[in-house]
Amino acid sequence: MTIPTLAVPDAARRTKAKKATGVAAFGTFIEYYDFSVYGYVAATLAIVFFPGDDPVIGLLNTLLVFGSAFIVRPLGAVFFGRLGDRKGRRTSLIASITCMGVAATLTGLLPGYAQIGVLAPILLVLLRMLQGFSTGGEIGGAAAYIHEWAAPNRRSLFVSLIPSVAQLGKGLAAGLAALAAAMMPAADLAAWGWRIPFLLALPLGVLCLVMRLKVEDSPEFQAINKTTEGTSKAPFKEVLTKYPKALAKVTSISLVQNLGTYIGTVFVAVYFSEVLGFTKGEASTIVLLAVLFAALLIPMAGQLGSRIGSKKVLLWAYVAYVAVTIPSFAMMNQGSFVLALLGLGMGIIPYALCQAGTYGAMLEFYPTRVRHTGVAFGHSVGAVIGGGAGPYLATYLIDQTGNTFVPAFILVGAGALGLLVVGLTVRANSDPSSHLYR
Repeated sequence: MTIPTLAVPDAARRTKAKKATGVAAFGTFIEYYDFSVYGYVAATLAIVFFPGDDPVIGLLNTLLVFGSAFIVRPLGAVFFGRLGDRKGRRTSLIASITCMGVAATLTGLLPGYAQIGVLAPILLVLLRMLQGFSTGGEIGGAAAYIHEWAAPNRRSLFVSLIPSVAQLGKGLAAGLAALAAAMMPAADLAAWGWRIPFLLALPLGVLCLVMRLKVEDSPEFQAINKTTEGTSKAPFKEVLTKYPKALAKVTSISLVQNLGTYIGTVFVAVYFSEVLGFTKGEASTIVLLAVLFAALLIPMAGQLGSRIGSKKVLLWAYVAYVAVTIPSFAMMNQGSFVLALLGLGMGIIPYALCQAGTYGAMLEFYPTRVRHTGVAFGHSVGAVIGGGAGPYLATYLIDQTGNTFVPAFILVGAGALGLLVVGLTVRANSDPSSHLYR
């Protein structure tokens, strides 16, 4: 395969690259805000949509709905990936943000169990699955778009802005959840307060849609359209048949990354309030400060990846997961707000390294013609296992064993798995801009 060779970026392209990166990253911010709101108000949703005498059963049901979004993410990856690899990254990104905004807004308008009975949780599941479908395409599209705009020696840094602004999206979700929990009586929160974060998705989504309509497609995608081969007619089939090893690698590192994400920054909100006894306001505040810390660390890790390579950043991340996770959870379990905040902050360090390393590495496994599909599908399959099953498994095992260190054991296991995967399947790559699929 001949890959178009792009000239060294001139000033005009650098300006366009920064604009394109900002627009793509802002969309990811909104996507992750919309997607994460559910996790931060899960305890309230359990009351609204799954009333019953056993709060653990209600929470488990709510987390099952949370996990349902991950089941359809690979389908979204195939759909939006095909759209992005055939029609352009920009077209896919416009479609995915529209889909997510509609799903989140309708969730905020959904009547509860008391109003429409069993239809309420059914509709909640369907809307949650629509959110997951959208997210399945957003990651691959935004990552490929930014990667293809950035200069080779800046790609790791620019792409790291995706997981960085995702933290800001989660931070906004956690912040609004904390504000609502602190200012509202529990009855008002259950009656209508939980809707506010979901309904904010409407103006945010419209703003992002307008921004994405004003940018052009990536130069690499435009260049490949001018080659004799052109775009892939069946990108998903091509990924499966021509790049199975690349797909396995991306799926594996995504699995570890998503366990860190959804255990370490989403499930912990429920963990603090329902397991460790903090108030919902305290729990949301701790998570908010932690994810803002992550938003600062991830670009630093991305810049480090530009210098030493994403593989080494990943190795450091996995070693750190094994080394610091149990001490960090020991601090969280002391019942002190300050120690809980410091403990989660300690756990954010391997998390930030893992985010930057994963996003920096997985884009280099595929050529331009199937990059959107390959990254989106591999990342989504890893998310099904790591993100969809992780919070539910942690909740179930804590309930069954009474051991509050279960989430720590899961994260240590993820770090060990990452060390095995990277050590055995990701070969050394001293030049971060080179293509690993070759």
